[in-house]
Amino acid sequence: MKINNPLRISIFLSTVITLLLILMILFFQDFRFIQNDPTNILFLVFFFFFIMVCTYMVTKKFFHEKIKVIYKNIYKFKGTSRLDKLNDLDIDHVQKEAEDWANAKQNELEQMKQDENYRRDFIGNVSHELKTPIFNIQGYVETLLDGGLDDDEINVKYLKRANKSIERMINIVEDLEVISHLETEQSELEIENVIIEDVVNEVFDLLEMKANNSKISLQLINEASAVSVRADKNKLQQVFINLIHNSIKYGKKNGKTRVSFFDMGPNILIEIADNGIGIDEDSLPRLFERFYRVDKNRSREIGGTGLGLSIVKHILEAHNQTINVRSTKNVGSTFSFILEKGE
Repeated sequence: MKINNPLRISIFLSTVITLLLILMILFFQDFRFIQNDPTNILFLVFFFFFIMVCTYMVTKKFFHEKIKVIYKNIYKFKGTSRLDKLNDLDIDHVQKEAEDWANAKQNELEQMKQDENYRRDFIGNVSHELKTPIFNIQGYVETLLDGGLDDDEINVKYLKRANKSIERMINIVEDLEVISHLETEQSELEIENVIIEDVVNEVFDLLEMKANNSKISLQLINEASAVSVRADKNKLQQVFINLIHNSIKYGKKNGKTRVSFFDMGPNILIEIADNGIGIDEDSLPRLFERFYRVDKNRSREIGGTGLGLSIVKHILEAHNQTINVRSTKNVGSTFSFILEKGE
């Protein structure tokens, strides 16, 4: 029997104290104390119950009630509905419950610190990404106002450059808006049966010219038995556009980008693989963060907002799926995810 509530504690202590009393009586007198006078037996019984009541009240008031207050606060912070069951408090569980609660609070604090660092980095990144095109526009406009507008050699060129910077700002804002909608669940998915080969071929058509300019071949390999998946077609197309576009941007000349489908029980495994420049292992954990760039200089030279992979991550999470990546520097990268087969 576990000694884990006031009644059991009082019984245990009363028994121990009464036994010690009996041993002391036997040591200082003799066994006749019990044999010759039955009232002595009654005295011991009375003593036992007296000690039990006293220890019960002391335990209940000064020990158990204090634990109950702590326990009640734990459940209050947890937001549970067990406050009405504290009369059956088991002391054995107090330590575990307190440790679990403390660990949960510690995790919350660590998550808050992580979120704060993430917020600070995000604000810094947004500021940096918008500052570059804004300063460019400012420089072009000031040059035109200072007389460049009348110079036929630079006026159109600078206006085109300013327009390009404006387009970059618009792209950043639009991508941020997409992520915001996905994070706040304001963007509802239109789940339907989608013929996945058709989606990939449409993306290949959109990116064919860019792939040809980079001398990268686009390949589709379908080893799955199903022809459709359950997904939002437009958002699934966005996933393929972002991933295939990245594989072209960071690919090698005369390289290839391969999209493959494989059966995986009730799901289809989708892989987008390339033999491009690859990604450092240290960069993989942060790859899907907003504005994170593996090679900042190269990324800005070839364009992009730094939000493409973050959008991919959020779209797949909205489908209750995750995006995985494996990569080796100078060998290539493979992005993979699964989707439920269509009906």
